Amino acid sequence: MPVEAESTYHDLLQADDSRDLLAEAQTMLRIILARHPQASSLIEVGCGAGERLRVLGQRISLVEGVVADDATARVARRSSPGTTIHQARLGGLDLGRRYDVVACLYDGLAELPLAGYREVLRNLAELLDTGGLLLLAPFWMPDVAIRRTASDELSRGDDGRTLARVSRGAPRDGAHRLERHVLLAEGDGVRHAADSRTLHAFGRREHLNALAAAGCAADFLPTGLTGRPLLVGVRRPAGRPGTEPSPVPTF
Repeated sequence: MPVEAESTYHDLLQADDSRDLLAEAQTMLRIILARHPQASSLIEVGCGAGERLRVLGQRISLVEGVVADDATARVARRSSPGTTIHQARLGGLDLGRRYDVVACLYDGLAELPLAGYREVLRNLAELLDTGGLLLLAPFWMPDVAIRRTASDELSRGDDGRTLARVSRGAPRDGAHRLERHVLLAEGDGVRHAADSRTLHAFGRREHLNALAAAGCAADFLPTGLTGRPLLVGVRRPAGRPGTEPSPVPTF
């Protein structure tokens, strides 16, 4: 029996025990305070259950999140009471205001081909005030693609529900094909769900050029987010001509 995305099991399905979200939020704060110490507003696009927002909100006066579906929105609002959680998709995102920091760290960006990725970055940059920071975490880079045939994770809920996840990934035609199966054990039996997706790989040059086209100067930090790559863009004044980033090796 499939596990429905709208079900009460959504929080367990979305759990990723391989990432330390608290450490990620603390790293984000250090970068923000070092590069934009006056930042007072932040929005995280693709904030999941909102774990990072709770930490970021301790130092930044206004924090908000964006999720795409009803189930994730319910979890995020329950997890971060008092925090505004918008429900919207990436394309044409318009929230009626600008922010000092826009973060997008979730894996969905990797599902976009290069043209779509560049368009989304332009949209995210438009949410920034001049001088604001855009924080992006590429899912993976071409030089570190791995063939995962036995990647497994186990999540347990406080109510005794247990979810086991097995993933298999392989590089294919310049992208990464990922298959995932999950088993959810709870009081009335065991449920199964499966999905697959293609994740695109862009090298450092493609990422930096996409940010430049979006009106941002940018740095690439190979291990900037708790060992994962991180891109830090800075929104240039409107109308100011962009400069291409310095040539870097193509992966």
